[in-house]
Amino acid sequence: MKYRSNHPSARGFISLGCMGYIIVIALLIGGVQGIYTALKNREPLVISAKDYLAKPPDGEWVTLTGATLNLLESAHRESIGGKIEEVFIPVRAGMDDRGVVKVLLSTKDKETISAMQSISSAGDKGGNEAAVFKALASNASQVFRTRDISGLVRFGIDADSKTRDKLAGLDMQLAKDFIILDEGKKPELGVSIGLFIMGLIGAFIAVKRATRDQNLPPPLPPNLPARG
Repeated sequence: MKYRSNHPSARGFISLGCMGYIIVIALLIGGVQGIYTALKNREPLVISAKDYLAKPPDGEWVTLTGATLNLLESAHRESIGGKIEEVFIPVRAGMDDRGVVKVLLSTKDKETISAMQSISSAGDKGGNEAAVFKALASNASQVFRTRDISGLVRFGIDADSKTRDKLAGLDMQLAKDFIILDEGKKPELGVSIGLFIMGLIGAFIAVKRATRDQNLPPPLPPNLPARG
């Protein structure tokens, strides 16, 4: 059974209700934030991990040199089927850095995820230490690393409060104002402008609809049966 509306304002497009307005707002905010980030960060800010952790400078696109990463301190996000999709690794200034974690590297690197999946699967096998040590040995090059990392700091519309709350609830020694750095991401001015234009078009359509609905004549009264 199909339902169709005969209301003039419902012809010729799909009505999304409140969800449509939410999408328009998200496009506008995301576009403005992306344009702001791209114009403010023309080039990545290159700084040592030690200096950045000591006092994070103002900048969203950063490259941290000499960052120490330890998978054994990390957390990860899994899909419903148990497949690891994202790994969050504490960024340290060196192997002797044992302070609170101020920066988490969010990575979807295939090699890192593969190593984390192997170690996690071995640990899930009833506490079999031999399997865990074997997984660690086979992924030694990924477990402890010191390398340069680059990406965008999550903020504004990209800052997922649910993810932050879940990470903060884990035993990771996270600072209250910890930063999540999305590895490999960089400002995209063209994409951001496109999102903003789409938001403007959506807002124009929404305003036009609202104006047209206000100008519609009231419905005619139903025909009354003749007296007889």
